[in-house]
Amino acid sequence: MKKISVALTVDELQALVTLAENQLFRVKHIDPKMPGYIVHPEQLEVSNSAVQVIAEALKTAKQAKTRAASEVHR
Repeated sequence: MKKISVALTVDELQALVTLAENQLFRVKHIDPKMPGYIVHPEQLEVSNSAVQVIAEALKTAKQAKTRAASEVHR
């Protein structure tokens, strides 16, 4: 599968992670209770993987930002 890269600020990435986690929660726990809902386990698996990837990117970005800030104060 082809990978792409995008440039986001830490705040933009945080907003994206929050939205994605909320949507994933809805797909996992709320949508299946709706009449006529069709389960797509492969889509759920890919979505979960994507959320994990962006959450890890956010964690890495926050750590880099913290390190950079602490180096400036030295």
